[in-house]
Amino acid sequence: MELLKKVTYSSMAILLALGLSACGNNENTAEEPSNETEQTEQETPAETEETQETETEEETSDSGEVETITYLNIGTPPGGKDEVVAAINDYLDEQEAGYHLDLVFYDWGDYEQKLQLASSTGEDWDMAFTANWAGPYKTLVDQNALMDLTDLVEGKEFMEKINPDMIKGVQMNGKIYGIPAAYPGAVAANQFVWTKKFVDKYNIDYSNVKTVQDLEPILKQVKEEEGMEYPFGIARDFLAAFAEPVYMITDGIAVKEDGDKLTAYNFYADDVYKNQIMTMKKYMDEGLVTPSAPQTEAGGTLAEDEVLVTEAEGEPGSEAVWTTETRGEVVSNIIGENIIISNDKATGKMISLNSQTEKADYCLDFINRMFTDQKLQDMLSYGIEGKHYELVDGKVKKFAVEEVDAGSDYDVPSFTFLSAFNRTPLAGAPGIGDEEFDQETKEFEEKLTASPVLGFTLDNSSFEAELGNVQQTIAEYGVNLKTGAFDEKYYEEFLEKLKTAGIDKIIEEVQSQLDNWNPEA
Repeated sequence: MELLKKVTYSSMAILLALGLSACGNNENTAEEPSNETEQTEQETPAETEETQETETEEETSDSGEVETITYLNIGTPPGGKDEVVAAINDYLDEQEAGYHLDLVFYDWGDYEQKLQLASSTGEDWDMAFTANWAGPYKTLVDQNALMDLTDLVEGKEFMEKINPDMIKGVQMNGKIYGIPAAYPGAVAANQFVWTKKFVDKYNIDYSNVKTVQDLEPILKQVKEEEGMEYPFGIARDFLAAFAEPVYMITDGIAVKEDGDKLTAYNFYADDVYKNQIMTMKKYMDEGLVTPSAPQTEAGGTLAEDEVLVTEAEGEPGSEAVWTTETRGEVVSNIIGENIIISNDKATGKMISLNSQTEKADYCLDFINRMFTDQKLQDMLSYGIEGKHYELVDGKVKKFAVEEVDAGSDYDVPSFTFLSAFNRTPLAGAPGIGDEEFDQETKEFEEKLTASPVLGFTLDNSSFEAELGNVQQTIAEYGVNLKTGAFDEKYYEEFLEKLKTAGIDKIIEEVQSQLDNWNPEA
């Protein structure tokens, strides 16, 4: 009964990679010519010819094998990958890049373990997809598995494509270990997603619905007049987005700006959270949401006659993704007035370099091409033109599985290749240059708000046990609370258990670190 999957772009990032190589010690010594040198200069033509031939053979041997950079990525290993990589390498040769690519995919459920293993065992890889949910990024940085790119990326062309706040958000203790994505609108926004059929029928002014509370009269009208059982579609992965800016710093702890001071507080005890969950409780009591929401797994989509509105996280153009055969055409609007660029959003999808790689220059060159070369980006994302897709009116139309040679269906999560600005949009979906898409992108950019703790790195070593207890308590109570399946006694019990878990100690420690943090450092 679930409605919309969260769009994580899904919601997903990360392979470690690129390292620096030490420069060789090539000293040139100038000496006076010796008798031996004079004798060499007087060698016979036959001897000279033989020497030159030997030198040429040695040069060919040294330069005959092109260096290969190994790029680890997340996703089900696609069919036709070897053929696509071969085509990419031919293209790199045409561009005189001086290296080749080896693209390795590990399945979604295996990636983190595979990446951790590759890092700990010294496996030969150069760069990788990384993210706060894959790796995870902070763990890999703490393990010294990722290369410090701070100085290496300075002045690179691709850095001009990335929102500066995104760069700040990926920093760990002021250092850059991952290169974030460059997308229209910068980051995904929390949105209401509406079934267009009912928006048109009831003339719903959905663009002015900014909060969960604003939904109430619309939900009631559609429920009554359509006989729709549960018009607000939610499941256990319900986004539960807040209209007000919320700056989370770790599980259960948020930060408020109080003049020039940042103040840590228990978010779950705050009125913003309480008002939201009480609204959801009211909706459940009134039959506007399904009572089985806490047990409904993610992954499904309700039919258009079964749902009016859902919540999802998406970037400009996501309506095309959310429109499905089951749900029908949808329209969407941003929840609240702000789209927060947070550390979590910035680290949602990145590429990193292996701290041990000796091919950092090649890796950074490839990343630069990935952000600036549309043909390369399209090959990575879609495969080979004429075999895996065709261009229709300047957009990519992917061939159906049955139209591609058996076992050659190249289907990959293109968001892992980070740059949507130079990727040809899919047919049937809006893209850069389309008036509607560009207008939506402008709206996103106008609402972007940087978190005041952007770039702050929390050291939880002094409260690891308490944080673990808090996380366990949230896991136990959180789903029921956000979906409205509780009573007030249950909520009070939750707050008491958070105190028992040690949330006050965490707040104290976080506050101390914030007081000593210099955001300009």
